[in-house]
Amino acid sequence: MNPSLLSLLAHPVSRATGAFLAILLLILLFLIMTWPILLTLAVSIMLYAAMSPTVNILIRRNVTPSGSVAITMAIIVPILLGTGAFLFPLITAQVHQFSLRTGSVDERLIALLSHLNVWVQAYFDFSFNPEQMAESLINSISMRARVVSISMASYFNDVAFSLLLIPLITFFLLRDFKTLRNKAMQLLPNRYFELGWLVYNSTADQLQSYVRGISIQAFIMGTICTIGFWAFGIDYAPLLGMLTALLNLIPFFGISLAKIPPILVVLLSDQPDLLSAGLALGVVFAAQAVDSLFVLPHIVAKSANLHPLTVMLSVALAGYHFGFFGLILVVPILFSMKVMYTELLTGMRHFSPKIVYHEKG
Repeated sequence: MNPSLLSLLAHPVSRATGAFLAILLLILLFLIMTWPILLTLAVSIMLYAAMSPTVNILIRRNVTPSGSVAITMAIIVPILLGTGAFLFPLITAQVHQFSLRTGSVDERLIALLSHLNVWVQAYFDFSFNPEQMAESLINSISMRARVVSISMASYFNDVAFSLLLIPLITFFLLRDFKTLRNKAMQLLPNRYFELGWLVYNSTADQLQSYVRGISIQAFIMGTICTIGFWAFGIDYAPLLGMLTALLNLIPFFGISLAKIPPILVVLLSDQPDLLSAGLALGVVFAAQAVDSLFVLPHIVAKSANLHPLTVMLSVALAGYHFGFFGLILVVPILFSMKVMYTELLTGMRHFSPKIVYHEKG
């Protein structure tokens, strides 16, 4: 083989890139094979990431691994399932009620747009038809609300169908994951065994830390907003609290998007007024202030070290191609790939084989 080609193939960047692409291919094949139960598996993995620290604490206190898993699941799983069983029907019903409320042209929205039309005419010499715009907006909102309602009902049905399977998978992950992981690592060649552990530990530690951090962040944001909306009499408080928490997880765009649902609900309420709109915004601002001052610095401090432009473009493209879940998942996927490739490249530089050229006799 050409010596220059051999040198290129043996270069650390080439070998790290090849290993990285091979790992991505294996992950893609795994996703394709598990697609029918991917939601169930994802929920189980999230529960595993959340519960494994508690299991490890109990094991360090001389409790057997199986006993630690059983104790942890006996406490946490009923709480999670009970909370989900209570919230999902409530939120689904509220989405359905909201879609019914927006099913016809609302006179309040027409009046609001009429005032806006007068202001636009006065300052920009431009006008529009308030009735036509209101009807278009209401129909669009109603259609999207019905789609969300159907999606949430379908999602709840899928979760309900998996209620027996999720705890079972989570139990075996908590009990046997480390054993299965160790056996998989034994398949690596001896000279890459240490590198495999380095890549796995770096990626898994940062990913688990990030997932725990944003889960706590979403819970705190959702709790503050739900309590605040309920205290000020804003309709659909649990639904708005959940939406605000989820939208706030979207990098860059989420802070602005999180303010839209409360204002929309206030404008479409039976008695819309500026005070209610201001109170709704105040709740969101207060929750985001707590998030910025306390949650982000202390809980999500070790976030992904990605360039802002990379994050913005990735979020925009992921939202366009994969919808809402793409907006939330793109950042952990990006920084996991970055950590994986960086560790592979660093490790390959320490395992650069010597190239021996054999001349033809």
